[in-house]
Amino acid sequence: MGQFYAAIAGVALLLAAGVAHAQLYLSGDLGAASAAGPVMEGHDNDRGGVCDEFINPLFADVPGCTTPRRRGDSWMSDFGSAGGVLGGLAAGYGLADRFSSGPLARLRLEAEYFYRSSAFNEAVGVSFGGGDSEFAANRAGEVVLTEDRVDTMAGHNVFGNLYLDFGSGSRFTPYVGVGIGVGFTEAGYGALGLLNNDPARIASAAGLPNEDEVRRNLAGTIVSEQATLSDTVAGYQVLFGMDYALTESTSFGLKGRWVRFEEFSDGGAWDRLRSHESQLRLDGSEPVAYEIKLDDLALFGVSLALKYRP
Repeated sequence: MGQFYAAIAGVALLLAAGVAHAQLYLSGDLGAASAAGPVMEGHDNDRGGVCDEFINPLFADVPGCTTPRRRGDSWMSDFGSAGGVLGGLAAGYGLADRFSSGPLARLRLEAEYFYRSSAFNEAVGVSFGGGDSEFAANRAGEVVLTEDRVDTMAGHNVFGNLYLDFGSGSRFTPYVGVGIGVGFTEAGYGALGLLNNDPARIASAAGLPNEDEVRRNLAGTIVSEQATLSDTVAGYQVLFGMDYALTESTSFGLKGRWVRFEEFSDGGAWDRLRSHESQLRLDGSEPVAYEIKLDDLALFGVSLALKYRP
């Protein structure tokens, strides 16, 4: 949260800087973006089917099923890149009136809002890092399918930017810039795990006193989730481009950006856990929850930009 407040303070300072001696401009841009494939890490606090009262009425006789819960399962999924769109609006100030010459005269301060949407729409297999459940162990073909899905990732972003313009003595003005800010980000998340329909393949029940009952109860069950996850993430960006002066007050140009965000994190309860509600006990005393983290959140965008100086 400290990064969030620092970014907001930075934007506020940019808005307040040098108004009386600056050249105000407004700009907008619209273009396409390519988002890097995120790495997804997940974990939950599940104990597994043999400790699930819905599946095993004799769970209390299984060692470890009534001791304090550990972390549960952990898993990872790696997604490919995705195309999308971005568009933004900005208000800025050029400092040419404050500084008559030198590099400072070519600086611009800007407060920017931009929206990005990336359509991943991809389901990938899950790699488990450990845990107590039948999905983590996948004994003897017990598990038929495990996959995670990322649908559309979208974000409303507020950034403060600093630009350096390079005077060319013509209508063309190339520039570079950097910025910091925050992104209010949402991601569509889905998960699906399916156990074998054949009770004989449910190896996690082997050795239990009620083995046949647990095998039947576990066979064909699913773990599923479909949710919209959200988080506020800090980020930074590098910008570059070129403007072409159409008139004294209007310019048109090409703008590029590379943006990197910090780790995204959110979670909730499973829609279905072994084909029942997301808990281990009939009385609801042991709910099961998961947390998803998305890392490597970066995108590259190119857009057409229009700038107006009142």
